[in-house]
Amino acid sequence: MALALNNYVTIPVQATTLPVGIYTAPAGYNSVVLCAQATNLDSVSRDVTLSLEREVVGVAVTIHSAYKKPVASYDTIELTTGRYTLNPGDQFKLSCNSNGVVDVTISVLETLI
Repeated sequence: MALALNNYVTIPVQATTLPVGIYTAPAGYNSVVLCAQATNLDSVSRDVTLSLEREVVGVAVTIHSAYKKPVASYDTIELTTGRYTLNPGDQFKLSCNSNGVVDVTISVLETLI
């Protein structure tokens, strides 16, 4: 069976205090992160960190898209200010300063290489 030319993927996840891989670009595809939104379900402001991890010459390099970005109580913000192009194996990681109070949704377009 042939691979699809384009796949649209939506990843919903709740942020935790430990950085957790929430999306890894699959083999055979380049991925474009279209948006990443965080919604704070708590009555106090929470800080969210979204980072991209890429292996460069055998060394994992971390680039922060949003670092300890505050999300006001009961508010939604955009964690990225533009598009991110991911190579196969690149990974987005997410963390927050409190467990289970921030929902994050990431929309990705995967395009066949």
